[in-house]
Amino acid sequence: MRVKIIGLSVLEANVLLIVWDKGNITTREVHEVFLKKEIKEKDGNFIPYTTILSTLNSLVGKNILNINKSQKTFVYSAALDNKEIAKSIIMAVAEKLL
Repeated sequence: MRVKIIGLSVLEANVLLIVWDKGNITTREVHEVFLKKEIKEKDGNFIPYTTILSTLNSLVGKNILNINKSQKTFVYSAALDNKEIAKSIIMAVAEKLL
């Protein structure tokens, strides 16, 4: 299945980097990485847990992440690697320009 990705937000890209680094990860673990690295919103506040959850679910909806719901805590993993995502974004931009 070919996934068409138009682009990613900065938050989505940061979340993806964490998922690629860790492999399988929960929402809480992603949020803890944001807190440890002091990744903040534009207004200087820490990114809320619920925003991380929404972002992870958005990436699942875009078929960029997989979600395992077999346990009490959902576990996310990458469905695509960085080369696949870059290729998809470049192709989407090229289609708009041509």
